[in-house]
Amino acid sequence: MRDGILQLAKLLLLALLIGGGSLAVKGTARQVDFGKLQADVEAAAEVSGLNQENAQLLRRFYGLNAGELVHWILYTAQDNMSVEELLLVECSSESQAEQVLEAARERKDTQIKNFEGYGPEQVQLLNQSVLRSDGVYVLFAVSDQAAEIKKAYRKDLFRTD
Repeated sequence: MRDGILQLAKLLLLALLIGGGSLAVKGTARQVDFGKLQADVEAAAEVSGLNQENAQLLRRFYGLNAGELVHWILYTAQDNMSVEELLLVECSSESQAEQVLEAARERKDTQIKNFEGYGPEQVQLLNQSVLRSDGVYVLFAVSDQAAEIKKAYRKDLFRTD
């Protein structure tokens, strides 16, 4: 009888550890209205000084086909010597989001190589950029307001109301 109770207690403890541990590992991004997410991120990014780009530049800079993405926005700096950039994407799946994240990582690395040696401010801004994937959403922000952009992005995706 005592062995049975001990075995049951072990099973309960194991179940609690597995269940509770998986909840503590990572919050899950919720599905949000992309228009609201876009508006909040754009407000934080102060996009008035940036150019909103088209599908052709999305392909040129990131190698991404706009038609395969659910929603996306891309802003780049008006000045060629500036590295400010904002990419926000809603993908059709988490695996596609990982591909977009990798494309953004490659874009960042390319920009760092382009400015190394003569653009220390640009390289510093790139090194302080926000690059993240949460569920089907991807954010790449190179900006003085990167922390504010990240905060607006996370507020929408992880709100618990």
